[in-house]
Amino acid sequence: MRNKIPGFYFILKERLKGNNFLYEFYFKGKKTLDIGCGEGEFLKSDKDLNYGVDLNKDVVDRLNSEGFNVKLASVDALPYQNNHFDMVHCHNVIEHLNIDVAYKMINESARVLKKDGLFVLSSEVVTKKFWQTFGHVKPYPPEAILKLLRKQSREEFEPISNLEFVGVFYFGDYFQNKLLYLVSVFIAYFTPFFRREYFLIFKKK
Repeated sequence: MRNKIPGFYFILKERLKGNNFLYEFYFKGKKTLDIGCGEGEFLKSDKDLNYGVDLNKDVVDRLNSEGFNVKLASVDALPYQNNHFDMVHCHNVIEHLNIDVAYKMINESARVLKKDGLFVLSSEVVTKKFWQTFGHVKPYPPEAILKLLRKQSREEFEPISNLEFVGVFYFGDYFQNKLLYLVSVFIAYFTPFFRREYFLIFKKK
C-alpha cells in the first residue's frame, strides 16, 4: 500500500458498492484487532482475521457464541502479546475515555502491533453535536494526540516513541439524505469545513 490515505474517489466507489471503505483499504486480508468492538459490525467483515475486545460481557458472550474472536477486556490492558497484529482499528471509542485510559489505550495499541503495522484511530471532532452524547467524556483532536509523539511531549505523559504519524483525513456531517451527506463528505475531505469525524493513521516503528 503505497498511499496510506484513501482517495476520495476510492471512498465514493466503495460506499456506492455498500462496502466499508476503511476495511477495503486498510484491513482486508490482515490480522486486525478492533478495540471497543461493540456489536461486532467491523468484525463481520472477516471472522477469521478480525479480533475484538469490549467491556460489555453480554455482547462479548453473544459474539463468541456466533463464532467471533472476542475477549472481555479493558482497552488500556489488551490481553494479547507484543507484536501480535498486523493492524489495529479503533472507531469512536477514545472520546468515551478519560485521559489516563486514552493514553494507555494508544500505548497498548502500539504494543500489540507488528513492526510497520498501522493503527487507524477515528473519532468525532469538536462540534456542538459532540456534547449531545451522554457517554462522551472528552474530545481528542488529532493535533492533541500528535503531541504525544514528540520526543518531548510537553505533556504530563511520557512520549509515545514507537508510533509515527502517517496522515489524517476528515469526513463531514451525517445527513439521512445521501446527496447532502456526499456533499458534506466531499467538502470535509478537501477543506477545513463541515468536519465531523477524523481518521488518524499511525505506523508502528
